[in-house]
Amino acid sequence: MQLRYARMARGNFGDDVNVELWPELFPDLADRHPEAHLYGVGTLLGGSRPDGPKIVLGSGCGYRGEPALDATWRVYWVRGPRTAQRCGLDPALGLGDGAVLWSGLRRAHAPVQGRVGLVPHHKSYDGADWDAIAHAAGLFPIDPRRSPETVTAALASCERVLTESLHGAIFADTLGIPWRPVVLARRFNNFKWGDWLDTLGMTLDAAEVHVELFDEVPFGKSIGNRLARWTNRGGIDARNHLRPVRAATADDIDRIVDQLRGFAAETSKFTVSDPARRTAQQAAMRERCARFATDYGLLFAG
Repeated sequence: MQLRYARMARGNFGDDVNVELWPELFPDLADRHPEAHLYGVGTLLGGSRPDGPKIVLGSGCGYRGEPALDATWRVYWVRGPRTAQRCGLDPALGLGDGAVLWSGLRRAHAPVQGRVGLVPHHKSYDGADWDAIAHAAGLFPIDPRRSPETVTAALASCERVLTESLHGAIFADTLGIPWRPVVLARRFNNFKWGDWLDTLGMTLDAAEVHVELFDEVPFGKSIGNRLARWTNRGGIDARNHLRPVRAATADDIDRIVDQLRGFAAETSKFTVSDPARRTAQQAAMRERCARFATDYGLLFAG
């Protein structure tokens, strides 16, 4: 069976966990049904689709393009009820993000006293030196382009976590570490976050910096961003007010350092889901995994 997931050139732990998770749960997955495609962790529904059978174990939607699930698709569950609704599926299939089943998240939480982690989105690193910014704010930078094992170990060393990365929140929550969403750029996707949070009975309450940081903003991009700010194309969720119209200045960086320091100090804004609900969610996913293994004659090590 062919594993379908987003392969980022510089890596992204929330996508790369697929390589660890599914062969771990289904040891003979790669040797069976080579004509079929397995859609696992990530925002994978929508856009171009391969020929042949397509199996969904926890994928979501949230980018451009409405998912069209025809008879070649078999859905065991999706990331959340918003994905289920958009795909025309039973809302009960919106169980949650499958990354929570990875055994690497069953490690002990051993925090360093006072350590607060910062997990930017992997694309945020293209615009600015977030390691330096985190250190200046007294935070512990966690690079999402590292391996799932490395990111998980870094998260487990934190008392709490500020995260722009959705899987930063999912991993921290599974580890039982309080987390808080933070918007560092326009790419923060309310739909994806709400989709996952709905499965745990939680709501989105994100902190937000004043501008997206870029070391360079070409002239044409600056003009386009000014127009987008003025027209507010896409509405409130597009966050056009964050579009940079010039390269980040020292004052911009200092202001964001102060903002991050303030966000981290607001301990009451950090949250973690109910452990009993997490346990029930994972049990429901494992039941679906067992059903999938039976249907396709696979070994299941769940």
